[in-house]
Amino acid sequence: MTQLNHGEAPVTSLLAAWLDRPMPASAREDRPAPETSRAEAATGELPPPGVEAVVDALTAEVPDPEDVVQGLTVFAWERAGTTDDLSCLLDELDELWDVLETSSGAPLPRSVARHRLVDAWVDAVAAERGSPGLDPLSGLHTAGYLYGRVHELDRLSGVEPMALVLLAMRWDPADGPWRRIARVLQAASALRSRVRPEATLSQVGTTMALALVPDDARARVERISLTKAVETGELSTAHVRVDMFAVPDARARLPELVTGLLGGANVDHDVRPPRFRHSGSGSLD
Repeated sequence: MTQLNHGEAPVTSLLAAWLDRPMPASAREDRPAPETSRAEAATGELPPPGVEAVVDALTAEVPDPEDVVQGLTVFAWERAGTTDDLSCLLDELDELWDVLETSSGAPLPRSVARHRLVDAWVDAVAAERGSPGLDPLSGLHTAGYLYGRVHELDRLSGVEPMALVLLAMRWDPADGPWRRIARVLQAASALRSRVRPEATLSQVGTTMALALVPDDARARVERISLTKAVETGELSTAHVRVDMFAVPDARARLPELVTGLLGGANVDHDVRPPRFRHSGSGSLD
């Protein structure tokens, strides 16, 4: 059975499980029994319960839309425990719906299926990430944690404050609630994949996410990488802007900077070349 890798352990995709669904009773005698898929017969492995729930609902004699929604809910909750990337799930659903719409027909419109998948994903991540200092939706840190982290880094750096910058991703508000949620999660995924692992990532409202990193050459590369990452896919329609702002030396002005960025204000904080600023040291985890 074809496997996907969402940055964690390989998992069976929805499309692969659909293509490897149980053979019909009219199959030849030398093929697997009707209740055994081709993949299971070859490998002895079953697809994950979430994938199986979706396929079972779709392969019913008369597929019930409510059963399909329930299957997508199980699938979303299961995947939420193995990957941070909502776009992977939506890609899987789109691949399967491409096949359904050109063959047997889909029991749910694609837009409804995507909506239900995102709703279930939001419930799952909120349940799993509801801890202090974390935004329950995106799984990124809160703005309050970000402010505290700056002071902690200054303490670790010694007498002179660290030279820090914020990589700010800002995007247009979406029309509907589920699309707003999807953009938050996709932006969080982009930050996790394009910014160094030791950075402090923060979600502010529903139209901005930040990465706190040292003021170095790598920060400029990360800004370019993030810009390229949001030029394709669903975020390409959100007019995402990726900018870099110096964390004020007067740290008390940091909340003012973040609030101004969230409100769309033109905030003037020059980012000087790294060689003219103390880079500091220490983890940003």
